Amino acid sequence: MKSTLLLIDRHSPARCRHESGGFGKQDVRAQNGAERHGRGAGAGRGEPGDRAGRHGRSGTAVAAARARRQRREIGSGWQIHPTVLASQDGQIFGFCGDGTIWWHKWVLTDAATGAGYWAPGTNNIIHRGFGQYSYVFGGWDGIFYAVDARGDMYWFRYLAGDGTNGPGAWANGGGVGQKIASEQRDYDGYFADQQGVIYGLRHGAVLHWFRYLAGDGSNGPGAWANNGKAIHIGTGFDWGSCVERFAENGVVYCVWVNKDHTQPDHELRWYKLNNHTTIDRSGVVWSEGTVKLVGTGFTVTRAANLQGYANWSVAAGEQLPVKASTTFDSYRASVLRLTGPVEQGGAREVWAPRTFTGRRQLLQQGYRANGVNWQTDFTVPVGADWESGFHVVKLEGAYGMRQYVPFVVKPHQPTHKVALLLPYLTHNAYNHWGGHFQYTWDERAGRRQITTRRPFANAYVEAPGFVDVRFHGDLLLLKWFSDNNVAYDCYQDLDLHNPSWLAQYKVLVLATHPEYWTPEMRTAVETYLANGGRVVYTGGNGMYERVDYNVTCGFVLHRNDRGERWLWRDQGRPESQVLGVAYDGSSYMEFRPYVVAADHPFLESTGLEVGDRFGETGYNFAASGWEVDSRAGAGPSAPGVVRFAHGERKDGEPDLYGAEMCVLPKPNGGWVFSASSLCFNGALAHDARMSRMLLNVVNAAVS
Repeated sequence: MKSTLLLIDRHSPARCRHESGGFGKQDVRAQNGAERHGRGAGAGRGEPGDRAGRHGRSGTAVAAARARRQRREIGSGWQIHPTVLASQDGQIFGFCGDGTIWWHKWVLTDAATGAGYWAPGTNNIIHRGFGQYSYVFGGWDGIFYAVDARGDMYWFRYLAGDGTNGPGAWANGGGVGQKIASEQRDYDGYFADQQGVIYGLRHGAVLHWFRYLAGDGSNGPGAWANNGKAIHIGTGFDWGSCVERFAENGVVYCVWVNKDHTQPDHELRWYKLNNHTTIDRSGVVWSEGTVKLVGTGFTVTRAANLQGYANWSVAAGEQLPVKASTTFDSYRASVLRLTGPVEQGGAREVWAPRTFTGRRQLLQQGYRANGVNWQTDFTVPVGADWESGFHVVKLEGAYGMRQYVPFVVKPHQPTHKVALLLPYLTHNAYNHWGGHFQYTWDERAGRRQITTRRPFANAYVEAPGFVDVRFHGDLLLLKWFSDNNVAYDCYQDLDLHNPSWLAQYKVLVLATHPEYWTPEMRTAVETYLANGGRVVYTGGNGMYERVDYNVTCGFVLHRNDRGERWLWRDQGRPESQVLGVAYDGSSYMEFRPYVVAADHPFLESTGLEVGDRFGETGYNFAASGWEVDSRAGAGPSAPGVVRFAHGERKDGEPDLYGAEMCVLPKPNGGWVFSASSLCFNGALAHDARMSRMLLNVVNAAVS
């Protein structure tokens, strides 16, 4: 297992293959990191005197080009870096999970062959303070942009350019980040061009343009072009169509998701902005012939240096087999029970770290549909006394490298009055590990088969720096449970396929985004409600789409036989029949507070009165937003549904309310409370009145 850095001639059409920890039968090995092609992840670490080799012999990206001048092996051992960035003068910056930056410089002596040498100072650590940031991008001219958990953006510039870290090596006195933007969490990520140009991927597959003009870390008037306001320049650059993206002098490169799901994602596409520095003054001018295929074989997997998966749930007292693959010689594994985000102190260790021998496990053909089918590397003995809840296996490599394997410990027998259901089917539908998922473009006119037996690329248990309604969004609800001392037992979606446990609970709580439901799941909840059960639905876009699950083979079937979205409402069973509300797309990616529309017992002791606003801010912005539900989202309202709060009306559109907070009566004393918004849980810690209201709801449900 060899980790190699290659120099690739970006001016020539390339046809490369990449070695990876994950794509063995397709003759590729995956890389980890942010940007590539001489600027990207897996670009490699220099090894003068074999210094790099001491950190591991297995690695991230290797390319083998057909033409010798298109690639040259120049280093190894780069799997220690989750992110690798580079400057145009040959400087390469490797970022480690412990917050350090390792400096390298390849001095080119022959542009035709890539020949050169590593400059003195290569492998020096030039900064130790990047562990506080969720992600970093940039590299051009030694400039880095770091985004923290709040979505605040900080500017750094490395001036020395020689691997030293003394006085004057960094701008602004020692490499202290200067905040240049605040709370940009609606962007899933950024990538940088030269001359201060930044491209932002706003959630919803929208590409925005910014330009930071000041270039010194200041943020006063004139610091940003267009007063810092985004300019829309394109769509379709999200995970559904692009695996990676990077830019140079107005040229944007993207590694495309392959429209043939049986083939690796490897095509390098070229886009050109003719006026990338003046878009605010001259409009958006893409070059004629943009979207050219300029290379193939650029297969990328960011987490191939360390990754793993396990069953989605296990009962207390049972065994949890864990499958892992790594390019490290050894790694450590431990288990944490999470009651909130890791960075907020929500992790408690329940299984102490053990060291295991590392090995790279290859993939079988058809792994996206049928599973990676790795062998078990170790087994976690889940104690009979382990408390039910959301857990992760924490995998750790060298220099702070870490990945998480999420799973649920369910009780051997129901213990508490509250059952919490985590929406693993939805998390799996959005899981972009290995390329294809429910939202990638796909030319098949048929059902999409997606395995559950694979790692999660979206297991964000540490704040990702952008809005999230996957695991991090659920952790914000778990923090509310912990802060309010509400005891619960925990399950995941597929546990409803054997629902004998459900009737023993007073209330079932649905988490942030329970979008995908099998018929078995829906029937179990409908039966529970008909017999007097209560459901507290704290999210949005719930019970929206039908899927089927194959328990023997472990895959989920999405969409209908024509490849169309398989909505419950299109089958004559709108989600409002169960929840009282249904998804309403009229307010997509709008963020507003709620407004009290009517008095209700759930508002007792909150101080809220008719007309009051609440949920004005949160991690996912205001509480009524992103994707929301309304009573008439799928047609006529359900009989008896009562609305007592709604999202603040949009200016000039009095009929659009955003989320509608409702209660739907059910037989035998049952009922459903619906918050009707993806952003509700993210605002609980920011509004004590809203938190008290949810506590009133849960207390009423268990009484």
